[in-house]
Amino acid sequence: MDPQRIINLQRSYQSSKLPLYLRGKYAKPMVYSFIGLFAVTTVHSLYYTGRAVAGLHVDD
Repeated sequence: MDPQRIINLQRSYQSSKLPLYLRGKYAKPMVYSFIGLFAVTTVHSLYYTGRAVAGLHVDD
């Protein structure tokens, strides 16, 4: 095993121009799926809040 392995990995990690929250191995899928889920739930709740304020409802 290379004794400089950790130092080389640290150098490559620190030289990356990506933001810190996108540098990990599984960071991109996790961050982007969180943003997507957050956007969908926000739009959904704002849509139904707007319907409630406007007095619209579903007739059974």
